[in-house]
Amino acid sequence: MYNVVSDPWPFDTLLWRIVMLLVYIGVALVAYLIGAIPVGGVVAGVRRIDLRKHGSGKLGTTNVLRTIGRRAAAMVLLGDFLKGSVAVWSAQLIAGQFAPGAQVSWLDDRVSVLTLASAIAAAAAISGHVWSIYMRLVTGEWGGGRGVATALGSMAAINPWITVVALAVGIPTIIVSRYVSLGSIVGAVASALAIILMVLTGQMSALSLIFVAIALFIIVAHHDNIERLLKGTERKIGDRAKV
Repeated sequence: MYNVVSDPWPFDTLLWRIVMLLVYIGVALVAYLIGAIPVGGVVAGVRRIDLRKHGSGKLGTTNVLRTIGRRAAAMVLLGDFLKGSVAVWSAQLIAGQFAPGAQVSWLDDRVSVLTLASAIAAAAAISGHVWSIYMRLVTGEWGGGRGVATALGSMAAINPWITVVALAVGIPTIIVSRYVSLGSIVGAVASALAIILMVLTGQMSALSLIFVAIALFIIVAHHDNIERLLKGTERKIGDRAKV
């Protein structure tokens, strides 16, 4: 999807720009609503457990693992991953209906509208996961996770190699250290470096540098984990969550 399309949409006018702006807004809204689905909250809710009152208070896979167990955590991991992929696929479908083959300018480069729509969708889906409107409506709080699984799902739909690199570095880190947070942080760093390398070698467009910001966001979302890692108080795999 990163190949530059040689035949852009012919109606490159003010009306076209307005239409595409509306398309991007629509893409962001759809992706956000998909990403905001609180999979962890739903899985825990079936068992009458409020994750906000357990462990880290997050709705992600790690807190579900510590609070409920492996099977529930696997369901949440898959659900959150699929949210990212479905959000990007939906964006590509929507944008493709309005501007097949159209291009936009970015950092002296010409990139497909589908690429821009995918970037918007990825950012929106991750934002939805972290700040879920559904949790806000139900609980009055912007509950959510840290966005790792949803980011992996988004990247898998955009360029699978980014997800492969993140997992290839993150999973061994988790296995050796038994810190999920450390594996997530190291995986985010690895994915950012992979994106930069692929842009420099021409395998991805310059627009893909936006995804580096997503990787940085994932790292920042783990700021409290980083503090606990430095203090030696971070919980390892197998440690149960405290109420």
